[in-house]
Amino acid sequence: MSVLAQFIFSLVVLQMSAEIFAANQCSGNLCNQLPPRSCLDHLKRGSTSDGYYKIYNEDDDSLDSVYCDMVPDAAAAWTLVESFALSHKDEDPFRKHPLKVNAPVNEKSANFNRYRMSQPQMSSLKSVSTHWRATCSFPVYGIDGRDQARSNFKDFDIMTYIGVGVCKKMEYVNIRGHKCGKCTARWWAVLNAYSLHIDSSFAGCEFVPTVGAVASEDNFGHPQFINPNFRCHENANSTTNWWFGGYQCSE
Repeated sequence: MSVLAQFIFSLVVLQMSAEIFAANQCSGNLCNQLPPRSCLDHLKRGSTSDGYYKIYNEDDDSLDSVYCDMVPDAAAAWTLVESFALSHKDEDPFRKHPLKVNAPVNEKSANFNRYRMSQPQMSSLKSVSTHWRATCSFPVYGIDGRDQARSNFKDFDIMTYIGVGVCKKMEYVNIRGHKCGKCTARWWAVLNAYSLHIDSSFAGCEFVPTVGAVASEDNFGHPQFINPNFRCHENANSTTNWWFGGYQCSE
């Protein structure tokens, strides 16, 4: 190879390396040219209002409608991945299937009444998320600290978890006003039997929500034994909501 050819080759390699680095950083104008993959991407581009947005689904190369909860004051954004009203509690995707299972419901049309992303959609979103949370009747109560759970995927990967009453690390959890932060809570998820949930009638971890619980009370999923004092169970229109999200400063 001539000296000139070597020089040209080196310039090409240098340019390719710069483009790859810029793509990985996803900032500035280049980031705005790439399709958003999460609600956090929309927040980075200046969107601050809750509502419906489009994000890229790499599984079928499409743009899917999702619901975003934007929290600009905390530089955070959350994407709804599953939500169901108590009136749909007996349907298999909401009662029997952990998030590890592909059990989509209205996966192209996000809503709070009856919705669950496909497993590939969730996996794609998880790859650009750091945290997850569960809430109750978000359209009614928003985020006020009650009847909520939050952790990060590093400490508790709910996309792969299968277990019975295992103590898992939480950043925050609250059931019927019982709450703790940076503690462990017991979680259940069994293939073809239990969707991911807490049974608040059981103690055994740092989080103890047993006072006021009904026998075998199920929270945030597998709603077989319900307690109207838990916001997800107040009435037939009450909803259980699952979200993936992240914080700009955590990247």
